[in-house]
Amino acid sequence: MATHTLSWVAYVRPLVVAVVSGFVGLLISTALEKPWIAIAAGILAIAWFVYQVCYIRSVRLYTDDSGVWLYQGVFPWQKGVVGVKWRDVDGALFRKGFISWACRSYFVQVGHRYTKASELIISHVRKGNQFVEHVNQEHQARLHAFDSSSKAESLTR
Repeated sequence: MATHTLSWVAYVRPLVVAVVSGFVGLLISTALEKPWIAIAAGILAIAWFVYQVCYIRSVRLYTDDSGVWLYQGVFPWQKGVVGVKWRDVDGALFRKGFISWACRSYFVQVGHRYTKASELIISHVRKGNQFVEHVNQEHQARLHAFDSSSKAESLTR
């Protein structure tokens, strides 16, 4: 069983958005001479940033005997698991480039062999290249085991 989380790169966007939102609130409050706008914008920016950090920390990409799964969610009504069973996995891939290599943060896609709508697509996966290698090796091993058992069954008939 392999479990992977998101990289530190996933935290950059929420941080930038929170800082910009707080700064815009400060500018608006200065222009309108209403200090409560800056306080409200700061509180909202901090609350949104805390939520995003909790959400990013909740994301888990893992494999088990059934397939490849993505767990995510902060609140009880958001928490859930989506995935692809081993019998339906088409393969896994990651996008490579200098930035992803330097940060060890990869865009990972686990394909579904019947439909594109059920694919797992996750960005900023920490060591996603190793996760993809694990998924593809496990998938090949399961295919070979299935082929071997099918041949053995056909010989006994």
